[in-house]
Amino acid sequence: MNRSPSSADAADELREQAAACRRLALSARTVNGSEALKAAARQFDSDAVRIDPVAIAANDGLTAQAASLVRVREALERQTAQWLWRGRVAESHKASV
Repeated sequence: MNRSPSSADAADELREQAAACRRLALSARTVNGSEALKAAARQFDSDAVRIDPVAIAANDGLTAQAASLVRVREALERQTAQWLWRGRVAESHKASV
């Protein structure tokens, strides 16, 4: 007999999916790919909060600071991805000349 997971378990699985998307975003080959994976991660996180808001309420003192750090990390990842992409374009341009 299959049992459906509890709200907390379902939310944890969504958070794990979000973390996996963020890890994949770091190795995406394009900026658009990285941004799409980060958007998916944000959606998984949003769904997790909707399903199990108690987990966020338990850490309420850290939530604003953690959210701010996540935004800073995403901005740095985006800048790094753009910098790496520009480097690859420059290298391929040099190779074709």
